[in-house]
Amino acid sequence: MSDYSAVKKALTDGAQPAMLCATCPWDRTCIAPPTMTSAEIDAKMAEAAAQDDQKLAEAQTRGQQPALPVGSLLTALTYAGKDTSAQVCPVYALRLRSSGGRRIADTMKAAMQSWDDDQ
Repeated sequence: MSDYSAVKKALTDGAQPAMLCATCPWDRTCIAPPTMTSAEIDAKMAEAAAQDDQKLAEAQTRGQQPALPVGSLLTALTYAGKDTSAQVCPVYALRLRSSGGRRIADTMKAAMQSWDDDQ
């Protein structure tokens, strides 16, 4: 995953966005993809649910009050949205929020609408 902390610091220090884009390494993208897939999140949730079920069964065997499904709750809080949230370069975010940001969004939308999933 790309780390945009240096870009963020440079912007904060007053560097011009155009200069940052012009000197950006060739292998860095303006948008870093999400860190997980939906399938990976589903697997983590299933694993947490299985552990909670095991703890519930053990508590019932001992005649104790069953505990709350803390593992499932914490897993949901930790991984929720990681399949759709992407990290963006601070310059990209700055430009999206600018008056010309709609042009970037429209270009992305046109690219997505004309995408060929077969290739």
